[in-house]
Amino acid sequence: MKLSIRKKVCLALVAFSLFCAITLALIIVIGFNPFYYQFKKNGMISVGQDVKTVYEQNGSDGFDDIDQISQEIGADIFIIDHGKLAYSSRPDRRVMMPPMHERKEIGEITDGRAEKEMHMQPPRHVREIMELLQGHEPNLNGSKEIQFYETQNHIKLLDLIYRVQDHTYLIISQPIAPIEESVQIAKQFVVICGILWLIVAVLGAFFFSRELTRPLLKLKKLAQGMTALDFSHKWDGKGDDEIGQLGNSLNALSDQLDTALSDLKETNKELQKQLDKANEVEHMRKQFISAVSHELKTPLAIIQGYAEGLDDLAFDDDTRNRYCRVIRSETEKMDRLVMDLLNLSRLETGSFRIEKTDFDFTALAEETKERFAGTIAEKKIHMQWDLPEEILVNGDPERIDQILNNYISNAIDYTESGKTIRISTEENQDTYTVSVYNQGIQIAPENQGRLWQAFFKVDSARTRTFGGHGLGLSIVAALVKLHEQHYGMYNAADGVVFWFTIAKAKTSQAEAAIEQAERRQD
Repeated sequence: MKLSIRKKVCLALVAFSLFCAITLALIIVIGFNPFYYQFKKNGMISVGQDVKTVYEQNGSDGFDDIDQISQEIGADIFIIDHGKLAYSSRPDRRVMMPPMHERKEIGEITDGRAEKEMHMQPPRHVREIMELLQGHEPNLNGSKEIQFYETQNHIKLLDLIYRVQDHTYLIISQPIAPIEESVQIAKQFVVICGILWLIVAVLGAFFFSRELTRPLLKLKKLAQGMTALDFSHKWDGKGDDEIGQLGNSLNALSDQLDTALSDLKETNKELQKQLDKANEVEHMRKQFISAVSHELKTPLAIIQGYAEGLDDLAFDDDTRNRYCRVIRSETEKMDRLVMDLLNLSRLETGSFRIEKTDFDFTALAEETKERFAGTIAEKKIHMQWDLPEEILVNGDPERIDQILNNYISNAIDYTESGKTIRISTEENQDTYTVSVYNQGIQIAPENQGRLWQAFFKVDSARTRTFGGHGLGLSIVAALVKLHEQHYGMYNAADGVVFWFTIAKAKTSQAEAAIEQAERRQD
């Protein structure tokens, strides 16, 4: 049978109380008499010492004090001094002893009652007094001797013989009957008190167990609520004991679990986002594979067709040169694709390293301007370079050039003929912000964050209208991060602006110019 904690506590307290009551009863039955008699012995010895002191100090003048002591303890006190009765607590100051001739006459009677009385001896203390009066001194083990004894007519006495000084003895005799009566009264009193105490203990156990388990039941309810993920209820007890501490700990645990559950929900949401992102990346990867296949298939088909034409057909020099230029152009496109794939792989694996130095960004931009001059002229794009004569920055010149090339190449791909591309800079406290604006199609907000992801391309159809293969901006993002700088984009009023920051130079302008000149010579 399953018992509640309240019943267990109540039964435990009742069992403990019953055990204590039984133990007390056994102690009273077994040990109370020896203890009480020993207590009386010690008390009689103490009385003997008091009487001895009074007699030694006052002699016969102290008999009144000895009488008072005798009355207080209810005992007979006798003092034998050099074979004479010096003191007796009896009213007539004498000792009741059977005369010798009376004992002889009793001995001559032949009936059974007289024979029985003839063999009866006087009490021990009377015999001791008789021996002392006859000049016989007792053989004591020490200065005193005390013992219980019972007379032939079943009267129990407690007897003390005490050597006051040489040839002077103190004898105290006290009946046991009053003592035994006191013992019985004490036993009955203890038994009655024990029964009353047991009743009170049982009632107290019931109420105590109820009060003790009430907060525990409340804590149980709170714990059950926590198992059901309900953390709205709290322990509101005011106690500072173990139960109160447990309640406070349960409150703290509830708060922690609530926080942990909330964090877990947020984590699950984040994991779901990451899973969605992973699915999206996987989708983009598949798109990229398709795009790469298309990007490789198209130039390979062109190269194959023109190569077969060169091999099988007879052309004049101009036609043959045009065929060769087409083959070379498609080969360069394939080379750029392979290089971008290699760079992206190195960036993702962390094996890509940069070497920072101070250089003039304006000079680097001039080189880029010359590189794209033909393409810009061919598409009839208005190119604006709003740059100071000199901008000293710190970074890897080759990688900064790659970032700028990717931005400008991307701008050219998405800028129609007659539109404008503008490159400008803005000086900040520790950096310069380089911006590339192209007039044209704006980017939808849902695609702006995805632009920097590998394999993403706004032109999901993978046509050759805008060029590129979706790796340029992801490479830009990785290179800018390697420089510990920032990048981004935003839609302008009639176009798009891509930007990145670059740190200011750490050396002077003269030193930077020398380093850049040496680098160009190399």
